[in-house]
Amino acid sequence: MSDQVSAPDRLRRWIGVLVALLGCFYASQSVGLVSSNDGSHVALGRALVLRQETSITPDVGLTLWIDLARREGADYSDRPPGTALAALPALWMGSRLDADWGAQSIARLKSGSKDTTLEDIVVVRPATDRYIATYGKRRQVEQVPSPNLIELQGTALFAGLHAALMGALGLCGLLALLRRRGIDPTGELVIVTAIGVATLWGPYSTMLFSHVTAGTMLVWCVWGLESLSDAKPRGLRWRFAAVAGFTGAWAVSADYALVVAVVPLALLVGPWRDAPKVALGAVPIAALTAAYHDAAFGSPLSIGYDHHATFAFATSRAATFSGSPLEGAWSLWGAGQGAGALVMAPILLVAAVGMIFERRIGAALLPWLVLLCFHRTPTGGAGADHRYLVPAVAVLGVGLAGIWGWSETSSRRRRAWVRVGMVAVSALSASLVWSHFFAWRG
Repeated sequence: MSDQVSAPDRLRRWIGVLVALLGCFYASQSVGLVSSNDGSHVALGRALVLRQETSITPDVGLTLWIDLARREGADYSDRPPGTALAALPALWMGSRLDADWGAQSIARLKSGSKDTTLEDIVVVRPATDRYIATYGKRRQVEQVPSPNLIELQGTALFAGLHAALMGALGLCGLLALLRRRGIDPTGELVIVTAIGVATLWGPYSTMLFSHVTAGTMLVWCVWGLESLSDAKPRGLRWRFAAVAGFTGAWAVSADYALVVAVVPLALLVGPWRDAPKVALGAVPIAALTAAYHDAAFGSPLSIGYDHHATFAFATSRAATFSGSPLEGAWSLWGAGQGAGALVMAPILLVAAVGMIFERRIGAALLPWLVLLCFHRTPTGGAGADHRYLVPAVAVLGVGLAGIWGWSETSSRRRRAWVRVGMVAVSALSASLVWSHFFAWRG
């Protein structure tokens, strides 16, 4: 009996290494806080893990006084809690380093020359230059106690590490879906690289926004539902149902709008008879999220957006989703405001077309995708991109798998053209995505 490992098996092992390397790449591109968005998640996580409270008043400045809610004189994050909940271990570990690194940096600052740069002072960069400048100006205007960014270096580092880990876990979920479909190792390599490098999945895995956390939970929810469909032993069915329900609920806890996707997925992808089991799996996260809402906003059904302190339209779901659906669709998928997938990540459009081979998943995602087109700010504010689509990006990777599998049944020439085309569009997308991201992030 031969102990030699076949070439496909060796390539599959290297794809696992690729996912790990992509996670390391995301971590290397993290530069601390970049905007009010990730600042709000960090502020909420610090409140929960360090002070065991829901109010972010001591750290409200991290939101740049933009992404916050206000109730009865106290400040809260306006963000859904799922992202901060997932990041609690990382934020706790980072906080253990804050005081020591902050003291080192302050000592360097006091002993340095006038020509000393930020990189000479800090152990790790706590935020981008743009964030630091904005934070400093608004801190002076607001005249309220707020943390010194130089004393949050450990927190900033571990927030970025956590974001990178979530990005890598999402790619692991996509890889699991590809292997369920029997995609050959070369296809796995191309598709995982396309999603991980040539879409917004990569850039948003470098910072603590909600989109990749939600997307990672969503792709594992789909895996759980599909595994549930062909699991025979009763014990396994309960386990897969628990995974699907737990991750599906967490996806919604990170991005409320995903309830419009998760419920249809549970009904269309998983067996109907097991829907109660999936619902039971969702209970722990649903209960935790409801408890947070009750503690922060006075009711399990009251969310941060209901008390938004900056944008009046955000307090109403009707106002939030009152935009023109045609303009929204063009901004998300086309070239509207230079933000859509057509001009920024065309490989995502290819993946969406490929969902014709995944009709049940595509049909389940459609109500959510349509809802996003009605969003009043489809480009998501600063950065102007199609970030609201990111939670579906890893799942849409199965659309690329559908095209890859279809090419197997075609002539050799057509198969070659399809595969070369997919690689070429991915390369173009990677260039467009990262150049835009670095331009706005700084």
